[in-house]
Amino acid sequence: MKAKKYLAIALAMGLTVSSFTGCGKKTDNKPNETPVTQGEDKGEKDQAEELPGLLVSKEPVDLSIHLHIYNKFVYTEDWVPFKKAAELTNVTLKGVAPESATDSEQVFNIMMVSGDLPDIITAERQNFFKYGPEGAFIPLNDLIDEHAPNFKQFLEEREDVRRYLTAPDGNIYSINFIPDGAAAQGYFIRTDWLEKLNLPVPKDVDELYTVLKAFREQDPNGNGKKDEIPFIDRAKGQKTIALATLWGAHTTTDRDEWYVEDGKVKFGPMESSYQLAMENLQKWYAEGLIDPEAFTRGAKARDILLGDNIGGFAHDWFGTTAGYNDMFKDKIEGFDFQPIAPPADINGKAWEYSSRPLVNPTGWGISKDNKDPITTIKYLDFWWSEEGRRLMNFGIEGEHYDLVDGKPIFKDHILNSDKPVTQALQDQGIQMQVGFHQDFFYEEQWLNPIAREGMNMYIENGYIQTPFPTLGFTPEEQKIIDEKSVSIYTHVTETTQKWILGAEDPTKTWENYLKALDNMGMQELLEVYQAAYDRFINN
Repeated sequence: MKAKKYLAIALAMGLTVSSFTGCGKKTDNKPNETPVTQGEDKGEKDQAEELPGLLVSKEPVDLSIHLHIYNKFVYTEDWVPFKKAAELTNVTLKGVAPESATDSEQVFNIMMVSGDLPDIITAERQNFFKYGPEGAFIPLNDLIDEHAPNFKQFLEEREDVRRYLTAPDGNIYSINFIPDGAAAQGYFIRTDWLEKLNLPVPKDVDELYTVLKAFREQDPNGNGKKDEIPFIDRAKGQKTIALATLWGAHTTTDRDEWYVEDGKVKFGPMESSYQLAMENLQKWYAEGLIDPEAFTRGAKARDILLGDNIGGFAHDWFGTTAGYNDMFKDKIEGFDFQPIAPPADINGKAWEYSSRPLVNPTGWGISKDNKDPITTIKYLDFWWSEEGRRLMNFGIEGEHYDLVDGKPIFKDHILNSDKPVTQALQDQGIQMQVGFHQDFFYEEQWLNPIAREGMNMYIENGYIQTPFPTLGFTPEEQKIIDEKSVSIYTHVTETTQKWILGAEDPTKTWENYLKALDNMGMQELLEVYQAAYDRFINN
């Protein structure tokens, strides 16, 4: 019987799941309406009774959960936070996702096609937006308002999160992971090279050009060879392309291509600032200021170029990049790789395009088959309480951390593990990116001091730009995006690389480039993004 069931599911994978009304009673809900046909009692018994402590149910309750994310994390009842949460709330989660499977998307799709849904489902926002209106997920608006005081308060304080979670039909279908900490990446420079060449820290794009030119031509590593590669790119050209921000442009790196100017949505790679940036980056590349292997060298570029004492400037993650000071302090005399403020662009603006996401796409929702949504939402709200948030961020007091002056300080076996701290925690289910609010203090404890100083510099000086919101699209809008965006982005990527490498002249080919974008449906794509943005702002 089991073999037949999975064969049927596999055959159905090619079909679109257009409705879940055949798997349960129909939920034709308007915004802010909670379904009224999801089980006989919806967990109403004992709900009026005040429960002690953090209990959300008088009697022990088991809830099934699908949690298979990022192709590597599968829920297990051994995860520390969830075991402790079961003691505190009286709710135990039972995982249903196969631990042996490695493709999270495929596992999710098979489950959805089967129509046999667990109580709680972990998925990405686009799936909640797709399957929620079809009836697979319960709208959470009223449940949050009436039974989730912690998350309700958070939404009242974070309007951006409420907008992000609100589907085009006006309903909220999931509670998502909320990262903490704004700073992600920044500029780093070999200050020992600056000192040797008697150069100041570059304050704008023109001064940066002067510095990189000196790095290339004046032998700052002192080996008598012209082997310095001023700018390091470990992202196969993406870091190089992102230098276009120094000319006020917006690029496809780190979701920066879409932006708003006076209420109008714009696509950065088709604006005149992008053309100007390409002209200058072509010049920088030709003069050897950018790694000649920028588009091919790959992830080890920092290790190689810094380790060989030939790399001088980079834009990268604070935590890992600052760590090279410890890595090479005994190998390279005087090695000093320090974060600096973003050099001002040609308009005089110092800004950082990258940031941590305000909201993570991954969250958990309540399925149509859940017979006790009230207890379930109360359980999900537990993770937004002070105790629940600390549990998911830091683990268990006395085992993973000690409270020192009211702050959870990780024990040495966590900070000095033979694994990265995040991995050591996630191996035990701590810092699992489901519906909770991260506390940046967990990361701050093990950050390199240089990284911490750099991050504070970017935050305190307001360099980090508010990212373009992650929009929610209607099925019709998503169809246009699916039809148009692949060819558009491919054209932008391929042409950009040709320009930087000098294979084409951006001045001579710019108009043809724009015409090609229009022929691929760029204006339709702009209209879709504008409509979704207007809806997001007015939500």
